[in-house]
Amino acid sequence: MLDIVYKYQGLLENIDSYIDDSKFKKEYLIEQLGVSRATFYNKVKKKNFTIDEMVILSNILFPEEAKAFEIKEALRASREDSKNGRARDHNDVMGDVRKKLRA
Repeated sequence: MLDIVYKYQGLLENIDSYIDDSKFKKEYLIEQLGVSRATFYNKVKKKNFTIDEMVILSNILFPEEAKAFEIKEALRASREDSKNGRARDHNDVMGDVRKKLRA
């Protein structure tokens, strides 16, 4: 658990570099965070983004990692569904797909 805290601390300490090195304009990040320009620059300077803001920034700044995480979570949820009997027969799923395609 402590390694997670240290990794987060490293991410937060270097967030200004990650922002500067990204291909995104700061105005886009400001818009996505829903904060004022002054608030954004203050947060970068003081390194005091909220957890929710860090999630937004991380998804934008590290899209490959975000996609990999999303896939891993989907697989975990799928395994959990299967383990708990929340699975559907292949023919039922294909029937639903065919109905949607015809509509």
